[in-house]
Amino acid sequence: MMAQTSRKIVLAGVILLVLGLTGPASAQELRYSWLDLSFMGQDVGGIEGNQQTPDPDQFVDVVGNDGDGVRFRGSYALGERFYFFGDYGSTDIGVDGIVTNPNIPPTPASDEFDLTTIRGGLGFRWGVGFNTDITFEVSYDSIDYDFGSFAGESFDANSKDAGGAIGIRHLFGDNWEVRASGRYSNHAEIDLNTLEFDTGALFNVGFSWQIVRGFAIVGDYETGDVDSWSVGFRLDMDED
Repeated sequence: MMAQTSRKIVLAGVILLVLGLTGPASAQELRYSWLDLSFMGQDVGGIEGNQQTPDPDQFVDVVGNDGDGVRFRGSYALGERFYFFGDYGSTDIGVDGIVTNPNIPPTPASDEFDLTTIRGGLGFRWGVGFNTDITFEVSYDSIDYDFGSFAGESFDANSKDAGGAIGIRHLFGDNWEVRASGRYSNHAEIDLNTLEFDTGALFNVGFSWQIVRGFAIVGDYETGDVDSWSVGFRLDMDED
């Protein structure tokens, strides 16, 4: 319920920004060539599953927790309208499990699993107001859940497919940028019982604060089946 409420709030924010910031001028100051490195946290508390082990009378139940890792992102402008972008995230997520067998008492276990996400593609910018752009992106997305094993079971799952996103960026003065976006993914949700992915929407809000010219603090939050947040530093590669 909380995740659904968060998605509605973010979507409403995107719509309000689009309606409130449109105008005749074209954005000139937003940058599209940059590199950033961030600390990333993720919460997969809504993901759980049950699976039989090689022993036909033994089962394993798992539930995901939260974890942290790193995130690398970059963008490269192609003329005035287009840009390439890439996004790589790698986190270690806590997972709790219970091994059940009629011959022994339930055995609790805990460990970490690797969650790796990769997204890259082509974007198009459209100036709709003073220092405001709407962005459209097509991407190739990859996600990999590497769980390991408690008792011979395997919850490992991965998916690679196309995706798309629409967003808005607005620059306040010379130092502050706010942004919001919604994106479609063919692996927005996972069922650990069947190891199958489902399509869905994810929503993101973020900011950039330029400390000195060409160097900024950045932060982002994305809500979905896996909630993610990141805080880091961005190096602007654009030339005036």
